Amino acid sequence: MAEKSQKTAIMYIRTSTTDQKNSIDQQKKDITEYCQDCNIAIVGEYRDFGISGKNSYERPEFTKLMNLVKNNEEKQADMIICTKLDRFARSTLDLLFNVEEITKKGMVFKTLTQDFETVTPQGKLLFNVLGAFAEFERALINERTREGYKAAKLKGTICNRPKLEINKKRVLELLNKDLSAHAIAKVLNESIPNDNKKKGKLSASTIKNRLNEWGYKYENGKWVQRSS
Repeated sequence: MAEKSQKTAIMYIRTSTTDQKNSIDQQKKDITEYCQDCNIAIVGEYRDFGISGKNSYERPEFTKLMNLVKNNEEKQADMIICTKLDRFARSTLDLLFNVEEITKKGMVFKTLTQDFETVTPQGKLLFNVLGAFAEFERALINERTREGYKAAKLKGTICNRPKLEINKKRVLELLNKDLSAHAIAKVLNESIPNDNKKKGKLSASTIKNRLNEWGYKYENGKWVQRSS
């Protein structure tokens, strides 16, 4: 039980299929020792064992943690802590999106190995740098997608798939919160039941196409409704 003035933390630990139980135990030990040294009370623990972490929705405990963060108005702890960045996220975009969710709730995201903390000047600088790399990564993905589509079209191998069902009301709610098309896709994918995930994930391109269909255009860095 944390004292009133004592900081609190939720730990997240993960190991892949090739990284056995000793790694989980070591991560917990390192985080526990750090919190003890800094007089931080651990109020929650989430662990994904034998999970590669390629996609966040494939990590059940990670999904529970982020739902706890997003679905509660009050912050559940002062910080979320893990040993390394790659335990928490598998891409720059994934890291940026989830850390933004954490910081919006007034919580701190911290790692031990990289000494990454979102409230320090160094941490804020690194976070901004990550944001720039995320934009670059997003541009590369979009470019590769377009090139792949063109190549497939020239070979005559493209088939029109049935449109994925998308909750228009939910998309527009997220859009009004200034979320990007990529962020909207991630939020909607997180809410897809596990049994339905094999049917296909929403992509940022799909969200953009639907917004265009619904009369929106991307202008000056944001989506706006086209005038009739």
